[in-house]
Amino acid sequence: MTAAPGASWRPFAVGVGANLGDRRGQIGRARELVSETPGVREVRMGPIIESVPVLPDGVDSSHPDYLNTVFAGETTRTPRELLSRLLAIEAGFGRRRGSGCEPRTLDLDLLLVGDLKVVEPGLELPHPRMWSRDFVVEPLLALMPELRREASSHAGSSISRSEA
Repeated sequence: MTAAPGASWRPFAVGVGANLGDRRGQIGRARELVSETPGVREVRMGPIIESVPVLPDGVDSSHPDYLNTVFAGETTRTPRELLSRLLAIEAGFGRRRGSGCEPRTLDLDLLLVGDLKVVEPGLELPHPRMWSRDFVVEPLLALMPELRREASSHAGSSISRSEA
């Protein structure tokens, strides 16, 4: 895919999770769909991590475990355009957004687009909780090791805890 005239390619990362259905298959198909998006190229997938569902008040053993990973690539799309595409992909897998604590066939969270800082209704970049989630940090750093210094500066990240 080529960039539009004058558009520059920026790195992006997406947090991915699924705890219903064929989790691994859904994640693989989601990567294909993100890769096929106009203005997106070179989508790679980090290691897959299994994690327990965590609610604000603790672990929820009544829900199936998640498979989580991160997709990283380059895009000429705006963050809002990329988010809209991710939400459409989720919807195609039957995802209905609700409280955020329900089981899901697919969850795609836009984590970052280059070094852009965005605070808008429904979109905050970098994602405000990404450094506090080991199932995001580990695959993200596997794909984008240049973010290690930033990860270590966040008190809640697994990187900062291991270096303390």
